[in-house]
Amino acid sequence: MGLQQFSDWLASTAFSQAIQLTQWAIPAIQTVHILALALLFTAALIVALRFSGRGLAVESLHMLARRFIRVIWIALVVLAGSGILLIVAEPHRTISNPVFYTKMVLLAIATLTTLWLSAVARHQHERVSGLHRAGAALTMLLWIGIMFAGRFIAYYDAY
Repeated sequence: MGLQQFSDWLASTAFSQAIQLTQWAIPAIQTVHILALALLFTAALIVALRFSGRGLAVESLHMLARRFIRVIWIALVVLAGSGILLIVAEPHRTISNPVFYTKMVLLAIATLTTLWLSAVARHQHERVSGLHRAGAALTMLLWIGIMFAGRFIAYYDAY
């Protein structure tokens, strides 16, 4: 089964049809998705700024990271759930869209980088190297790229 056939099948399922036919469902899911991304980006920005020595220096790195990394993971779970619902609701918009796959690759790299920075913060406390600062900057660029890719999914015409 190819992507187009899978997309057609998914769009015809009862669950997808129920979401599509409920006027408020897709906007509500998109709102939750965007708010979760905003929360995640804010938490990631706080951690990245702390790694670069530019933010919340009153709190130790490992304490700050512990607090905000937890927020990042919760937001990622909400993003995954709302993202799956958006795919089910509008499979033709995402499944055959190369921008969607770009977003997923960026998401995988951002998640791995965040995992690494989290481990660094837990184990090395205040010993931050240039590599760690570069990783924090990369993480922010990745999350910005994810936001742009997510927005461009709507404008890419796959047909």
